[in-house]
Amino acid sequence: MDQQSDTINPAPGTPAENFHHSDSGYGTNGNTNVNYNYNPNYNQNYNQNFFMPSVLDSLAGWMKFLGIYTIVTGAITCIGIITAALGIPMIFAGIGLTNASKNLKEYRQFNNQFTLNNFFTYLNKYFKIYGIFAIIGIVISLIYIAFILIFAIMAVYTYNGY
Repeated sequence: MDQQSDTINPAPGTPAENFHHSDSGYGTNGNTNVNYNYNPNYNQNYNQNFFMPSVLDSLAGWMKFLGIYTIVTGAITCIGIITAALGIPMIFAGIGLTNASKNLKEYRQFNNQFTLNNFFTYLNKYFKIYGIFAIIGIVISLIYIAFILIFAIMAVYTYNGY
């Protein structure tokens, strides 16, 4: 089958377009013969109304704001030589979040699945960078706490010796 006939004629066994949760066998009608085969081409218009447009617009706006904020914060952090090691990844994370915002707006406007894929790719970049920052922060905090405990124990033993 070619691509066009796949989208027009979904695979056999996919739910009807008027499928409702009440038809799932858990409702009062007792219909338990519903087939749940997965078909990625089923109901190609489903994604058009899946997200509320106002939620997408709000999300894109906040993502753009936080992306720009992250870029500015990263640039300020780059002023120091040592802190540039933190500032440069922050700039890349902010650029990723700003690009994700742009792709979400394009998806909202044109309903293009490729821009939605790009949105998740850029958002993944942002979360990976900040996830690595979080892991590094946790490790540094644990090392800091260990040093404080070691110095506190050494101070107690030194004080008791006098």
